Amino acid sequence: MRAFTGFQVDRDGVAEILQSPELAAHLKALAEEVATGARSQGHRVTSGDLLPVDVLHDPAPDRVGYTVAVKHPAGMGMEAKHGVLTRAAGALGLTVHGIDTRRDT
Repeated sequence: MRAFTGFQVDRDGVAEILQSPELAAHLKALAEEVATGARSQGHRVTSGDLLPVDVLHDPAPDRVGYTVAVKHPAGMGMEAKHGVLTRAAGALGLTVHGIDTRRDT
């Protein structure tokens, strides 16, 4: 049984929203806030430099997108040990889900 009888999704309208400059600006600003939160934790790499955190324009074919990343060899270890990006996102009220590596048996 359908929950909404007579309801139809406006797929063109949804596509327009997902590709809009307004959504892009909002997502970029949010990604920058996460990056700022990660940088403000003060983690350093072995050279003594602050851990580099970047915001990358990362669109999909059907939507705008941004990625916050640590493009440094220490990045994975910093995330695993300190949760640098996860904590920064969580501080903004965002929920982060990792990659599910469990295999269905």
